[in-house]
Amino acid sequence: MNTRSANARQPASATCMPANDAQAAPQRHEIYQLVHKGLRAAMSDALTRLGRVDLASAENIGDVLAAVDDLLQLCAEHLDHENAFLHSAMEKAAPGSSKRCADDHAHHVKTIGDLKTRLDEARTAGALGRERALKVLYRLLAVFVAENLAHMEIEESANTDILHRHYSDADLLAIEHRIHAHIKPERMMTWLRWILPNVNRQQRAMMMRGMQAAMPPELFADVLDTVKPHLNESERVALAADLA
Repeated sequence: MNTRSANARQPASATCMPANDAQAAPQRHEIYQLVHKGLRAAMSDALTRLGRVDLASAENIGDVLAAVDDLLQLCAEHLDHENAFLHSAMEKAAPGSSKRCADDHAHHVKTIGDLKTRLDEARTAGALGRERALKVLYRLLAVFVAENLAHMEIEESANTDILHRHYSDADLLAIEHRIHAHIKPERMMTWLRWILPNVNRQQRAMMMRGMQAAMPPELFADVLDTVKPHLNESERVALAADLA
């Protein structure tokens, strides 16, 4: 896994652009940003809960391991989406441009399999082996999270630069819509649970106003019920005002 500094990964167009030109440049659609905010939150939550697990509570251990399992499923789905839709778009426009991240993805797929094995071991371990199994799973998950945080920076800088050079915002939105159509409705609610509470107010309002306009009222109510428990009071008040 490439762990060079973030600065080393910046595309030339980003590092060489004068500050005043960068500020004046029109904002482009960043296809990675929102979903990565959700994934970072899910990773942080699962890792933190695993570190705080109550070894004396079978119920808490079960809940924590379920959270880790859910995270691994999200990560596997996300890899599939990027391979099928984003890497294919990059390769069509600039052959070879996705190889760096594709190699990382192959490594992540193997790591997810290894983590699932460790997860099963922690679930089935007896009282004497459970603490060690959870400790090993925690350390390996921490490495996986660290690798993904570095990997997502490459995607948000270098990959985004490639996509912006070869595709319009309308093209990128069309790709994004194809990804959304590929996600089963029951899984989409899980993705929204992680993305919507963990973006900024303006991004949340934009996304939820779009859903409010496009969804049947009862389905949008389900989205609200999914999101609201994960917002603080001021965020709930702001969302009500934004949707009004």
